[in-house]
Formats: sequence, structure tokens, C-alpha cells
Amino acid sequence: MRNFVFILLLTAACLAFLITGHLYWERKIEATVQAARAKVETSAKQETETSQTEAILARARQLPAAAQAAIKRAVEEKRPIRLVIAGSESTPENGGWPERLKQALDDAYGKGVFHITVHEYEGLTTADADRQRIAADWAKDKPDLVLLEPFLLNDNGVVTIDDTLAHIQSIIDQLKSAAPNAVVILQPPNPIYNATYYPRQVEQLEAFAKENGYPYINHWPAWPDANSEELNRYVDPQTDLPTEEGAALWADALAKRFIAQ
Repeated sequence: MRNFVFILLLTAACLAFLITGHLYWERKIEATVQAARAKVETSAKQETETSQTEAILARARQLPAAAQAAIKRAVEEKRPIRLVIAGSESTPENGGWPERLKQALDDAYGKGVFHITVHEYEGLTTADADRQRIAADWAKDKPDLVLLEPFLLNDNGVVTIDDTLAHIQSIIDQLKSAAPNAVVILQPPNPIYNATYYPRQVEQLEAFAKENGYPYINHWPAWPDANSEELNRYVDPQTDLPTEEGAALWADALAKRFIAQ
């Protein structure tokens, strides 16, 4: 009887050992599998993120180098690219070319890749904008890029081009003091029909940008000749503001710089 009990206990102990060992190895194998799966998933996620980053940077390759660097920084920080669009009534917050450009960027890059804020200042000259320190509005948005349409049309016949350029520099300096990493991209307002001095002022704006190392996007070649009546389809001769067709043309010209094919 004693031997039987001993054998029974020994058998139970062996079974317990085998079961414990089996469970131990099952857990160890499961942990190994889970670790391997997590590693694969992490690697796949990293590859996906790398692929997305490369796709965004490839799309932006036609932008000026400073703008590309700002976009790369935002992507690496895993946050939206903050683009501020600022300008006169030629750059309306609602219903104009900025909305069309936003839609084009969402379509090309994916919704939410760019976070766009529009600041429209109706009736301001550059002198007004400088005095009112409007760059503080943009700095609050913590921009990576500021696409600035200076107030040349409003300055035309009111502020000399030398003063205009001095005010533009002052406005940029104000922005840089509050948002030093922001990249300012200058662009002209829309052309107007049969103007004499205004095209020269725009030429001087481009020369100013090049001289001071500011990225500049010249969309004027996309418009009809300023001495052709065809321009009146795109710019209302009564207001000197873009028509719906003009807004579409302007947005398309900018999109071709922001979105490489």
C-alpha cells in the first residue's frame, strides 16, 4: 500500500512537472512570437512613415530650398505643415484663390498634411500693415511657411516703391523676431490691365526678394498679357480684383510650384 501511494505521488509529481514545463514553454514561445510580431509591426510602421515622408518631400521638390527644409522639419516632427497665407483683398479669406490652393494641396498631399490659415487685410497699404504690426497675427499661428502677397496694388500711387520695400522688410523683421523659423515666400498681387508703373513695382519686388534671399514665386507668366483685353476675364477692371477665373488661374499657378508631378 505504501509503495502504491509513493508511486501515485511520484506520478502526480511527474505530471505536474510536465504540465508546468509545457505551460512554461508555451508562454515563452508566445512571448517570443509576440516580440517578433511587435518588431515586424514597428518595422512596417517605420517603413510606412519613411515612405510617407519621402512622398511629401518629393511633392515639395519644386519649392525653394528653404521652404523644403521647413516642410521636412514639420514632417520629421510628425505634425502638420503650418502654412500662413497673408495679403490684401486680392487674397481673400473666403471664396478666392487660397481656398482653391488649399483644396489642391489636400488632394495632392492628403487632407491635414497642410494646416492653412488665411489672413486678409482689406484696404491696407504696406505702411498701414507695418504700423499695425500685422505680422504678430501670423506669429500666433507658429508658421513653417508664410506666403505673403504684399500690398503693392494698394500702395500703387500712394506709397513709393522704395518705401514699400522698406515696409515689407520691417514686416518680415517683425515676423522673424516672433517666429524665427518661419520661411517667408513673397509673391506679387494679381496683374491689372494696361498699367504703367505697377509692373515696374512688381519687378522691383522680385529684385528685392532676390537681393535679400527671400523665396519668390512669380505667377504672372500664367496670366494673359497685361496689355491684352483678355486679362479683363481674369481681373475685374472695376475693382482690379481677380474674377472667379482669375482665382482659379492664380491657385493653379501656385499649385504647380507646391506640387511637383
